[in-house]
This record gives sequence, structure tokens and C-alpha cells, in this order.
Amino acid sequence: MTSSAVVLSEEQRLTRNWIVNGVVMGIMAVVAYSGAIAPTPIPDRVRIYLGIAFGPLLSVALVGLYHFLKLHRKTMVLQTATLFGIIAGTLVNLMLVVQAAIFETIPEEEREGLGLAFDGLNMVQLGIDVSWDIFFSLATVLFGVAMFHHPRFGTIWGVVMVLVGGGLLVLNLATFPDPPGEAGSVDLGPLSGVLYLFVSIRVLRSLSWVDERLGSHDRDRP
Repeated sequence: MTSSAVVLSEEQRLTRNWIVNGVVMGIMAVVAYSGAIAPTPIPDRVRIYLGIAFGPLLSVALVGLYHFLKLHRKTMVLQTATLFGIIAGTLVNLMLVVQAAIFETIPEEEREGLGLAFDGLNMVQLGIDVSWDIFFSLATVLFGVAMFHHPRFGTIWGVVMVLVGGGLLVLNLATFPDPPGEAGSVDLGPLSGVLYLFVSIRVLRSLSWVDERLGSHDRDRP
């Protein structure tokens, strides 16, 4: 019995660490995303590094969100959302690295002269862009579904997550292969970043609930 209690205590600490570090990584992901896309006087090299950091930060942040939400209820929907979120983080890193490799190695004045060759390279990164948006949108929708009956989120949070994720998916598919912002449509990417920032803050403000939940229930087993 003593050994079992010690193991459980370690698992509980691990769960709490995932949640806390998920919040930190989530906030850092929003900062990295903002720095990578915002029209600020950031050096191009720094902007590239921020973009490269975004994907790994996002993946870890969503695993942390999973550990928070599963304290109430662990479902297939929540697990699928987390899986899609990790894939989204991987794909956005791939997209941004490919973008940087293409646009950093081929000067702007040479791109037009390459003709179809450059167009082909550009279509590759645009395709990866849509792929990452698909997985991120679906993850957002499914996280929203998982939030509907969660005591620290609830219906309003769930509806907003589903609407933003669903809107992001529809708009990206409607303008495929071009991103919505470049096709004269609405880009919900920045809105989704703000939404996840508020989600991170909500989790941060719920740490006392986390401690109560960990103390009263054994919900830590994977």
C-alpha cells in the first residue's frame, strides 16, 4: 500500500507539472506566433526562430490542456483533440521551416525568373499550410466539445471554441490552396491565438481547483 501511495503521488505531481508547464508553453506559443506574424521591427532571423519555436510550444501546451481537462473527464474526444493538436504543432513547424528555407535561400528578385519552378516550391508550403490548419481547426473544435461540461469552462467556452475552430476550417477549405488572408477572405488565425491565450489564463486561474481535484480523486492514470 505504501509503495502504491508513493507512485500515485508522483503521478499527481507529474499531472500538475504538465498542466503548469502547459500554461507556460501556451503563453510562450502565443508570444512566438505574434512575433512571427506581427508587423513589428523584429529582425528577420529572430522572426524565423520565433516561427520555428511555435510548433513545439503549441504541441506541449495542448498536452498540458489535455491533462487539465481529463481531471474532470477523460474521453475519446479529448484524446483525439490532443492527438490532432500534437500533429498540428508538428505540421506548422514543418510549414514554417519549409517557408524559411524557400524564401530565405531564394532572393525576391530571382523568384519571378524561376517561373514554374518557384511556383511549384510555393505550392508545397501552401499545401502544408492547409494541412496544419485542418488539424489545428479540428483539435480546436474537439477541445471545445470536451469543455462543454467541464466545471472550469462550460457551454460558453465550448461554443466559442467550436465556432472559431469550425470557422477556421471552413474558411481555409473554401480558399484552398491559398490562405484566407491572401484570398480576400477572413483570417481567423490571430483570433484563435487570442482564444488560446485566454484558455491558458483560465487554466492558470484554476490551479487551486487542480489541487483540490488531485487531492480528492485518482484521475491521473493515462
